[in-house]
Amino acid sequence: MVATRWRARFEPGALVLEGYPFPRGARSSHIPAEALGEVCVGWFPPAVRTREGEYLFVPAEQAGELADFASQHGIPFVRRNDVWSFILEEFLDTEVSPELQEGALRFLESNGVSRAETQAMRELVGRRMLALTVATWEWQHYGLYDVLSAMRPFTFTTGWSFSRFYEESMRLADRGGVQPASREELSR
Repeated sequence: MVATRWRARFEPGALVLEGYPFPRGARSSHIPAEALGEVCVGWFPPAVRTREGEYLFVPAEQAGELADFASQHGIPFVRRNDVWSFILEEFLDTEVSPELQEGALRFLESNGVSRAETQAMRELVGRRMLALTVATWEWQHYGLYDVLSAMRPFTFTTGWSFSRFYEESMRLADRGGVQPASREELSR
């Protein structure tokens, strides 16, 4: 994981993303607190989900500020399955047994991601995720942030654009099951 180059500012009533690494189109970098639906506990870096279903990341070193902001504005903390971590598992610098691979596919299916969708996404992102692994030797975890980071700087030759990939990656991320969590879990 590379050092973050963006910052979050927590203003009264709004989250401001400065230098955010993923294009947000014409949307403002100033997101009102009432537009934020949840804080995803257990994601790295920490993420907030907008009420429209977009996942926005906050630098890990600002997790405490995010927790304070969410508590002040009544934004719930949830534990949401990062389905991308299961889609991307095969690109980690580690060997995964056939039993664990099958378990990941079953988990994805239980979260509404078919084997065909999983395979299609793996084929789409495979080269870039493997290039990321060669550069980082990551062996523990990839998630939504990592796949967005890997896909952002490249031109798509498959008929996809980054904005289309971004939207599809958000829709896929939204399929992860949700459970209530606590503010304390954000820091773990």
